[in-house]
Amino acid sequence: MLSETKRTAIRRRYKALRAATELTQLEIQALARLTKGRYWRIEQGYDFPTADERKALARALKVQPSDLPGEQAGEQAQAS
Repeated sequence: MLSETKRTAIRRRYKALRAATELTQLEIQALARLTKGRYWRIEQGYDFPTADERKALARALKVQPSDLPGEQAGEQAQAS
């Protein structure tokens, strides 16, 4: 499980990425074809996206998958 500090950093990163696109959580979730609950868990740092979800989120946020939080080795193992 991630620490609150790491979850806060993830939340801030996703919020900054969303702000750059001027899209809401619901718009990103719809573009990425995720349920509202699934996207919320990812954005809040409780879950990391699967490889397919990561690609879809990157497209919706207009960034590279590696720009999304949790890409670094080791963070994914800690999220479970």
